[in-house]
Amino acid sequence: MTSAIARRYARALAGVAGEQNRLEETATELESIATWLDDADVRAAFESPSLGVQASRGLVGRLAESLGLSELSRNFLSLLAERHRLDQFRSIVLAYQALVDRSLGRVRATIRAASPLGDSSIEQIRVVLEQMAGRKVIASVVVDPTLIAGISVEIEGRVYDGSAQTQLAHLARSIAREVSPG
Repeated sequence: MTSAIARRYARALAGVAGEQNRLEETATELESIATWLDDADVRAAFESPSLGVQASRGLVGRLAESLGLSELSRNFLSLLAERHRLDQFRSIVLAYQALVDRSLGRVRATIRAASPLGDSSIEQIRVVLEQMAGRKVIASVVVDPTLIAGISVEIEGRVYDGSAQTQLAHLARSIAREVSPG
């Protein structure tokens, strides 16, 4: 769930990126920044109370240069650092992606599987999801070793669970109802 602050920053960034016809490029850059900010040392440096505005700008400048960021993404990251909002960055990225996806008529899905899926399997699942959603689907796969077999798909807040655990749980409840008096 994203906060109101994250949605506000995401809307502002999407407005500017849209005016510059850079919606998707900016989304890609935000993902690069998010990956970089996931590093504990980098996050600690940015969150340090002793880091002044000038040092923060320098750190942002070095990051922007190393990632080859556009001026828009560089300025946005600098703004967040100066306003001490980098703790909201992941939420802002999620809110931004949702805005871009909506404007481009697509939706994201997460496929959880017990073991890695082949490209053809992922494509088959994606095609079925597109038929269900009526929009282009961007699918990501997460290997979840806690699943015995099967898959679980989350799309637009809905979960379609075809995992073996769920099937076994349904079977157990059905058997329990049949053997219980009543």
